[in-house]
Amino acid sequence: MTLRPTHYKDRHITFATMHGKEHLARDAFRDVLGATVTAPEGLDTDQFGTFAGDIPRILTPRAAARVKARLGMQMASSTLGLASEGSFSATFGPVEHMEILLFIDDDLGLELIEGTRTTSPIPGGHTITAAPQARRYGEALGFPAQGVIVQSTKAALTTAHKNITDLDQLEQTVQAMLKNGSTVIVLPDYRAHHAPSRADTIRTLCAQMAQRLATECPTCQTPGFGQVDVEHGLPCSQCGSPTRVIAADIHACGKCDHRSRVSRDNTRADPTWCDYCNP
Repeated sequence: MTLRPTHYKDRHITFATMHGKEHLARDAFRDVLGATVTAPEGLDTDQFGTFAGDIPRILTPRAAARVKARLGMQMASSTLGLASEGSFSATFGPVEHMEILLFIDDDLGLELIEGTRTTSPIPGGHTITAAPQARRYGEALGFPAQGVIVQSTKAALTTAHKNITDLDQLEQTVQAMLKNGSTVIVLPDYRAHHAPSRADTIRTLCAQMAQRLATECPTCQTPGFGQVDVEHGLPCSQCGSPTRVIAADIHACGKCDHRSRVSRDNTRADPTWCDYCNP
């Protein structure tokens, strides 16, 4: 594999965002590729769904990222596009954060994905019955650096109150909703410009994507050679049976059929993960 940062040198890449994500990609794409990243003016990505639920999210993450990237490229008359899509969920225990970053190069016919699944440091939403609870919840979240959304429901009508900027405004908004008989939930605002931990995740994915785009396929020299899958089955250190632990990463080209297997550093798995030693 050869690093070749010149393929995208002086190229313009459009990041489909209305929440400042282009700033999260600029440094890596400039330093690694010599490319510039901007966002089109007037792009409304909320039309594809919101975290607050006021606009339902009906597409899969990849489909949502693709349609956003395509719209941004169309608005900017660009053949190179970026878009990200995140989701947060918690059935029991910590909140799980899944994030993908999608890159499209219509000149080369490429669509590449970088993704991650992590535990979010941001706790989930909290039902509020008294305004001071909202203040305490906001303080625990790190508000206002970490944003919040007040979700009020009355007579089956749910409204999301966004862009709250200080604790007094938060408490006053909640108090007003409680007075009119609404059920009130205060939620973290997961939009990238109001969620520092999510912004950090997107920035990391942008750095990974830039490095990937600087990596050529050893067979056809197309940029973007990188990880597309994993191989499970690392042998148990006690009995030697395959386990569910990842044994290798699978790298592939987005253009031709070339693939390679890259072994992980560990050569044996702890018996804890073995279905025979620890059924």
